[in-house]
Amino acid sequence: MRMKTFIQKKAMCMLMLTMVMLSLGILTSCDSMVYDYEGDCSVTYRLKFRYDMNLKWADAFANEVKSVNVYAFDEKGVLVWQKAERGAALASADYAMTLDLPAGKYQLIAWCGLDNEGGKQSFSVPVMTVGTSRMEELQCALKRNRATTGEAYSNEMLDFLFHGTLNVDLPSNDDGGSYEYTMPLTKDTNHVRIILQHLSGQNVNVDDFTFRIEDENGLMNYDNSLKEDENIIYHAWKTQSGAAGVIIGNETVNCTTAIADITVARMTTDHARKMVLTIARKNGEVVARVPVIDYALLAKDYYEEAYGHKMSDQEFLDREDEYEMTFFLDERDNWLSSYIMIHSWRVVLNNVDLD
Repeated sequence: MRMKTFIQKKAMCMLMLTMVMLSLGILTSCDSMVYDYEGDCSVTYRLKFRYDMNLKWADAFANEVKSVNVYAFDEKGVLVWQKAERGAALASADYAMTLDLPAGKYQLIAWCGLDNEGGKQSFSVPVMTVGTSRMEELQCALKRNRATTGEAYSNEMLDFLFHGTLNVDLPSNDDGGSYEYTMPLTKDTNHVRIILQHLSGQNVNVDDFTFRIEDENGLMNYDNSLKEDENIIYHAWKTQSGAAGVIIGNETVNCTTAIADITVARMTTDHARKMVLTIARKNGEVVARVPVIDYALLAKDYYEEAYGHKMSDQEFLDREDEYEMTFFLDERDNWLSSYIMIHSWRVVLNNVDLD
């Protein structure tokens, strides 16, 4: 009888000890069997992207961004992690990049559009090495061609390029969880369409003219400011003839216009006197030479009134990425410099002096 009582007491002690150990396991580890039905308590950090820095104030990330390259720097500005993703997954509404980082404070920088499918690459960044590369090294450069004279030029339809930056403080959490962050993006590439039209109704032969835009804007810093760079000549990557109607008297006369498409890199207000459009005849005689950024900003007030959103000049340049400028010629193919069409609005000019 005593032996049975002893065994019962010992069994009870073992059971109580087991329960205590299980309780400690539950408190110290959420990977225990009690939590199996809930999964583990690992911490996940997810980075989403938003491109609504446009004149629709609507997120166009899924439609426009084809690749993302993200770099994480510690508080000393040293690279601690990098990751690249591209392809159809980016078009998904729930797309997010997993940040494989421990808890801590980081500055995230993204260059999007560097490595799109199809092999074409319009921009490049240096090879970055975890543990040694610094934030200041993460500059993005336009891939340029060289003329026989040594001049840098681009004559291609550039891939869309986007920049983003975000400071994050990734928390630690013993209970696990998922944390989501959103990085806003700014588009750095711009499409400029130039149209030449005769007010007299005469046809304009696109092959009679050359079109170019010049600027020193082919090198973007890690913060998306422009670094000092050489002059780059952007030539039209496409020229074609178009049709337009001109009202002469009481009649509408259909005529042929000249159209040129040029893609340029980042536009900033501090380069307002550097970015210049030149339209010339084949013999080199200049027809028009105008400051692109000044002319682009002539359309800003329309969007401010239409959307009820006041913008700085730089915000407008960051939001707009499509510019259409129509120049009117007289019977001698000279530009009538008293006005120009920006998009579809006629703008009367008082001063076109570049000096």
